[in-house]
Amino acid sequence: MSKGTVMSEKKTQVVLDNDTGFYAENFVLSSENLPSSKQSNWSITKNRLGGGLSDGVDQVIVNNGHLSFTILTSRGMGLYRGDCGGNFLGWLSPAANPVNPAFINLLEPDSCQGWLKGFNECIVRCGLHSNGANGIDRIRQADGSYKEALLNLHGHIANLPAKYVELQVIFSDPIELVVIGVVEEAACFCPQYRMTTRMSTFVGSNKISIQDQILNFGGTAAEFQMLYHCNFGRPFLDSGARLVAPSLEAAPRDQRAAENMDTWDTYKAPEAGYAEQCSYHDFAAAADGSTLSLLRNHAGDKGVTLRWNKNQLPCFCQWKHTAADCEGYVTGMEPATNYPNLKTFERENGRVVNLQPQQQYTIDLSLEVQENSTDVAAIETEIRKLLNGRKTLVHPKPIAKWSPVK
Repeated sequence: MSKGTVMSEKKTQVVLDNDTGFYAENFVLSSENLPSSKQSNWSITKNRLGGGLSDGVDQVIVNNGHLSFTILTSRGMGLYRGDCGGNFLGWLSPAANPVNPAFINLLEPDSCQGWLKGFNECIVRCGLHSNGANGIDRIRQADGSYKEALLNLHGHIANLPAKYVELQVIFSDPIELVVIGVVEEAACFCPQYRMTTRMSTFVGSNKISIQDQILNFGGTAAEFQMLYHCNFGRPFLDSGARLVAPSLEAAPRDQRAAENMDTWDTYKAPEAGYAEQCSYHDFAAAADGSTLSLLRNHAGDKGVTLRWNKNQLPCFCQWKHTAADCEGYVTGMEPATNYPNLKTFERENGRVVNLQPQQQYTIDLSLEVQENSTDVAAIETEIRKLLNGRKTLVHPKPIAKWSPVK
């Protein structure tokens, strides 16, 4: 029995609803089964993977005729991989295929390795209770004592399946393809978060739009953190590739990153055994808070751009992991509510959001692909205008306001 409904302006189809017990293992909305759409070569396909570590993973594949991408509804609505005009979106992780969270132990063996065993998405959310380094969080109580809590790397949301998934085709001009998902991170005696995400694209476009609404549906205030780990390899990353960004201030996360801070915005060829380097940034933004970052290849004829609002995501981490191809040749552009340090440090520096009961936090993020040198140059010009002649203040060593410096 279908739960779908047809309205004059859109077609909707629920494929998962835990509250009513409805589940559709396979479903397709496309220009072929909706011929009245007047636009062709688009589809939204829901299916389930079988076998191996991917066994039981539900996914939704969106294809707008030019750009396609896969959403892992079983893994926090993460964007697994995509393609735009023949340009691969994502990276080749040693964890090659989607991993069912049932096979992940987030506290194995040191609250770090478990999360990494499923890490292979193009865009993976880190949060919601915490999003940074693993370790022991120390929380000051009202009487002056401290409560300790073990935090795993990057939180839980990426390893939680959606409880509700809906597909939509909106008959605008051009047609909009939409996937809505609801993921809850909640437990008895713990904070209660509900993330409702809307991920969409227009037929024929080069853009993916994401809007996340995080609600504290508990009865008491809850701390909230979110980081978007946006990861890209070839063809945007190569020897001489550059991060073009309106960075007003930049600093290495640690001493390892400080080794190459003078070349923070450029990337190396693959290097076996490369140890990751992260730098923290403060970006310029327009009057309305909008800002962006661009990863462009050495030739300058391919690029991928992220856009977000600094009022929602004020911090930015750049992750370099230019290891051998088989080790995961990748870089991350990571806008966030905070820097990905241990939560204790971020709390002490006022970068942990407190959501009151029934308070909602909205985040807008988009991804655009530049497929030629003209489009890449236009983004670079936009970033230069945002900087308005200002130069990046580059710190050669970690600084106390962003990193726990002894």
